[in-house]
Amino acid sequence: MPSLSDKLTKETKRSLKEQAERVPLWDGPCSKGPKGGVTQGLLKQFLICPERFRLLVMEGLQPIPTFSHRVEYGSMWHVCEEVLARGSAPSKNGPTSRMTTNWEHALFDYTQSLCRKWPLQQEQIVHWYEVCKLQFPLYVDYWRRHPDVKNRTPMLQEQVFRVPYALPSGRLVYLRGKWDSVDSVKEDKRATVFLQENKSKGDIDEVMLKRQLQSGFELQTMFYLVALQIELAQEEKDGFPKGKLGGVRYNVIRRPLAGGKHSIRQKKGQTLQQFYAELAELIAAEPEFFFMRWRVDILPQDIERFRRQCLDPVLETLCDDYEWWFHLQETRLKTDIYNYLERNDLFPGHRRRHFRMPYMGYSNLAEGRMEALDGWLNDKSLVGLDRNTVLFTELEG
Repeated sequence: MPSLSDKLTKETKRSLKEQAERVPLWDGPCSKGPKGGVTQGLLKQFLICPERFRLLVMEGLQPIPTFSHRVEYGSMWHVCEEVLARGSAPSKNGPTSRMTTNWEHALFDYTQSLCRKWPLQQEQIVHWYEVCKLQFPLYVDYWRRHPDVKNRTPMLQEQVFRVPYALPSGRLVYLRGKWDSVDSVKEDKRATVFLQENKSKGDIDEVMLKRQLQSGFELQTMFYLVALQIELAQEEKDGFPKGKLGGVRYNVIRRPLAGGKHSIRQKKGQTLQQFYAELAELIAAEPEFFFMRWRVDILPQDIERFRRQCLDPVLETLCDDYEWWFHLQETRLKTDIYNYLERNDLFPGHRRRHFRMPYMGYSNLAEGRMEALDGWLNDKSLVGLDRNTVLFTELEG
């Protein structure tokens, strides 16, 4: 009778064989098709670790998804923002399956989908639904009375984009993503276009965030501004805002109960309804602590500097790496992927480019934390891993 170790060895060998025969999830940064192009999220993963990135895009290996309130609270908020602005923003994506005009209905529907996806975390999911439901109307009321919104007209909401981007080498890469909001802001009788980024964060370092944005090297913001600049330079498109690009309006929502000030706990004998009512009173009493918004003007030369010092060299290197990965996958060669000498013989034009690292937010690897993928890298263990089948799920539909 085979031992457990023998069974695991056979499973690992079978997995490695399937891996060699697997069709990559990604068609590369230069592909215009549904499996091609690059998002800022993919670019961030590539910058953190090319091998972990390759395992995701070429082999579909990723940690088994779990419910994260940090991620999903932001998604809940985005759902509410989109519905709230739908009445004044034209859509380029066509009719939706259910045209909801009430953000509460949309939030409820999204929460139900999360409960179906993670049935064992329903209590936690419903808790954050209740928090979002009480915080969002306070946010709307706060900004409704604020002079910041007087001259703003939302033009595009949650707009998916796919923009062709020419590199100095002549390659054409497709930048993909979704703008939270693109607004037309009237100033001195002239319309200026601003990107609005909506972020929910538990811990907000206002000084650090402002400095990163003002540096012109915050990855997601600058990636989206590059794509928006290209779109604005094209021929006028139906429903697309008019005017020159002014910069970004960074809209930050502090996620309640994340520790520190106003992070309360349910008291003994206090019902859930009383607990949420107390939380709502705290937010209403000090809305400026929970709701922040900064305008950062970005000049054309700022975008050009980001492109030259960061985006262009990183994308050129990514294109080179994809050609090498695809070659090994397509030819089924037994070559070690780390064999750079053989790679140099096959692709003499490949090289590493000097670039400036952008600001990208939190990284487990940078913090020295291990995750399920490290088990595969170290021991070819599939424990805690899943095989993804679709790469751009957030941009579908």
